[in-house]
Amino acid sequence: MRHAATRLSFALAATLAIVAAARAAPPAAASPPVAPASAAPPSKPLADACPAQLAVRQTVADAVAGWTAVDQQGSYPFVRVAFYPGPPAETSLIVPTVEFKGQAGLHDRWELPPRKGGYWMTCAYANTTATVARKLADDTDFCQADYDSRFVQLVVKHWSCGVKRTMPPPAWAKPAVKPAAKTTGRRAD
Repeated sequence: MRHAATRLSFALAATLAIVAAARAAPPAAASPPVAPASAAPPSKPLADACPAQLAVRQTVADAVAGWTAVDQQGSYPFVRVAFYPGPPAETSLIVPTVEFKGQAGLHDRWELPPRKGGYWMTCAYANTTATVARKLADDTDFCQADYDSRFVQLVVKHWSCGVKRTMPPPAWAKPAVKPAAKTTGRRAD
């Protein structure tokens, strides 16, 4: 029993000595956390970047017996965006993850899980099948589009794509600012 008490005393004394030494030692300089080499800052969001008009020359591909081909040339207004899991000519478009109608019109959201090769988008134009396409930044994981409800056909009012956690909320989702309360100029006593 006596030996157990002696060992306990030595253990307690050793622990107290370690604590005292740690308190007396100057604090070690904290090294800054090291970010992983692959942790690049997120890409800037891409928003409303489709050309407003697209000049198109439409031609009749095959002659039709008894008819004269009349080729058309014109400029067509931007109306829609579409997103693809690769180059548009090689894949099918991605349907929105969420689509809802609010007071401000129709809204679409696309959640884009990480994928090798990233995502592409197209800008579509009224009265033509001609489009323009572009590859999105590799870290893009979210896109959204808000449609103008004044038209019979869906027409995009605003759209954006980027890293979801860095994107500002859409204008329709921002809370309205309440006016400040009026003061009468009299003090309450």
